[in-house]
Amino acid sequence: MFVTLGRAAARRRWVFLVVPLVLAALAAAVASDIHERLSYGGFIARDAESNRAAMAIRDRIGRGGADVIAIYRNAHHTVEEPMFRRAVEHSLATAPKGTIVSTMTYWSRDLPLLASKDHHATAVLIMLAGSDDTSRTASYHQLRPALRAEGFRIQYTGPVAVVDGVAERALTDLNRARLIALPLVFALLLLIFRSLVAALLPVVIGGLSISITLGVLVLLNDVVEISAITLSLVTALGLALGVDAALFVVGRFREELAGRAGVPDAVTTACATAGRTVFLSGATMSGIALGFLLFPIGILRSIGVAAAIVITVSATLSVTALPAALALVGSRLTTRRLRTPRRRRADPAEGPWAGLARAVMARPGHYTIGVLLTLLVMTAPFAHITLGFPDQRTLPADAPARLASDALQHDFALGGLDAVQVVVSVPHRLDTPTGQRTLRAWGEELIRLPGTGAGLIAATSQHSAVIYLTHDSSAEDPVTRTLVQRIRALHPPDGGEVLVGGLSAMAQDTLQMLGRRLPWVLFSIAAFTYVLLLTALRSVVLPAKALLVNALSIGASFGALVWIFQDGHLTWLVGAGRTGYIDVTQPVTMLILLIGLSTDYELLLLSRIREQYDATGHNAVAVATGLQRSAPIITASAAVVLVVSAIFTTNGVILVKELCVGVFIAVAVDAGLVRALLVPAAMRMLGRANWWLPGTRKTRPQVPGNSDEFTP
Repeated sequence: MFVTLGRAAARRRWVFLVVPLVLAALAAAVASDIHERLSYGGFIARDAESNRAAMAIRDRIGRGGADVIAIYRNAHHTVEEPMFRRAVEHSLATAPKGTIVSTMTYWSRDLPLLASKDHHATAVLIMLAGSDDTSRTASYHQLRPALRAEGFRIQYTGPVAVVDGVAERALTDLNRARLIALPLVFALLLLIFRSLVAALLPVVIGGLSISITLGVLVLLNDVVEISAITLSLVTALGLALGVDAALFVVGRFREELAGRAGVPDAVTTACATAGRTVFLSGATMSGIALGFLLFPIGILRSIGVAAAIVITVSATLSVTALPAALALVGSRLTTRRLRTPRRRRADPAEGPWAGLARAVMARPGHYTIGVLLTLLVMTAPFAHITLGFPDQRTLPADAPARLASDALQHDFALGGLDAVQVVVSVPHRLDTPTGQRTLRAWGEELIRLPGTGAGLIAATSQHSAVIYLTHDSSAEDPVTRTLVQRIRALHPPDGGEVLVGGLSAMAQDTLQMLGRRLPWVLFSIAAFTYVLLLTALRSVVLPAKALLVNALSIGASFGALVWIFQDGHLTWLVGAGRTGYIDVTQPVTMLILLIGLSTDYELLLLSRIREQYDATGHNAVAVATGLQRSAPIITASAAVVLVVSAIFTTNGVILVKELCVGVFIAVAVDAGLVRALLVPAAMRMLGRANWWLPGTRKTRPQVPGNSDEFTP
């Protein structure tokens, strides 16, 4: 198949080039307004109790929600003064029609929790109009510039304000990172290839991959939520993996030309070898990314679909448009080189990487133990990971929504955004004196629970009420999680129903869902990866070894992530502060993406070793020669991923920053320790068992000496 594809690309090069260029142009036109199609929701499963609590406030009560909290502050007047009240109420009255469902102020029912401790500020709880998070964000966009009060400073926080701040900062930093990443990646490839054309082709493939993917996402907008986080991921993955895939094809083409092959034959061979590996790797990574669809969380599904699309597009372009471009450029790819000192071409079996492989295989046990101990030490911090739901700490310290959240936390008895939300529904009416007494008595029972601070009955309807409970601990603290569990265990008054929401409840609901789904997702991914690697490598043992090695490198990156962000070490290096927790969905997101990346490198390395083993039948020679032939390109590919990850790490949104730091660490560990040291050591110890496949008895050519012997 790939031989035929390579020949077709060489013969009909203009067709293979024009079609993707036209598709990319059409996709760019379709995606021109993608920022207006962004989703601002999808962070929680629809059937989670915490989400049902939020929906119950709208459906059963109709008020009492706090989508946005507006803080009005006046340095010269206090909330007790009539002018303060008139100014705030007049400001709220000027809100655009149809943007606000309800408001709750300090003067609504004489609510002291909504006044600051110094009485120079008040918090207004605003329930926005809209059927979902995205439409409520649209209401917020209309409301924010309309609210004015002379002499007052107005700050905005709350779930909608924080998510909007995250999206705004992510998009701003994405545009900046894109402008920096493209020229830096080109400069890096220029150093690697020392040829302008060879350096330019992978960058073009990466750019085309991003453009086509964004167009496809817009077409799928009705079924796939597109968030600012998804856009950042598509850009980073498209650039890193698009360049990554193209590197291997370009590298193999240059190798064939150096071996005196003609251009058509070099294109065909590059497509049949490197192209086949890249396509199988892309298929594997895309299948792994689609594992996100097994989770009922919108943003995870969005990431999965976007990642699968950009990987598939990158792999497809690398075996269609790229071979056509190579056929068009031909030998000019190697003749038009930058002037650099000439280097002696090393024998593939005698280069530095082959020497490293022989040194490792001379003492495989020592290297295996050393690498395993290093990886285990790096993984150790993961044992005390604390998972939480993203809040204002996702934003940089100077972001307006975070500053407002911090002010709410420190200046008001109400506390921050991590209050526990309790929605109680009962069969009898609550808008009667008896119902009110019953509700207050049950509310007092809530306040007596350990860990509870103050309580606020925010709103009631005939049969439902919403109560907010403050607490001294953070939302991710075990004390708060225990409080949520105790509230859920309480018997509601008169046989009613209790729904608990808020950040801590959302984290617990997400963790429980992940606990149910993750084992099946991992089993499906492992089985899918194993079958594809079995097909590509024609070995029963190597796919199992690959999965085990991948788990070790991924564990090391998880541990490093906890050590940096949760524990607060080296945060200055990544431009972040200590968060005290890791986003509850981050380990799953990283796990699936890193399985794909690690499998990609494993397949690219082992495919070259397999090719050498088929030619020689000697395990040690195959490992040494295969590493020598593939390691330079794998190292170059890893360098590109590291550069892209480092650039996107400058994003001010912690969710993006954590993901990019995790990828950076995982790729560095994978390329530096795992592929260079652990894989050769493990393959030396396994010997002939590496290539065991039941039912095959093919005779292989042998180099002098027994294939199980190795002399350093």
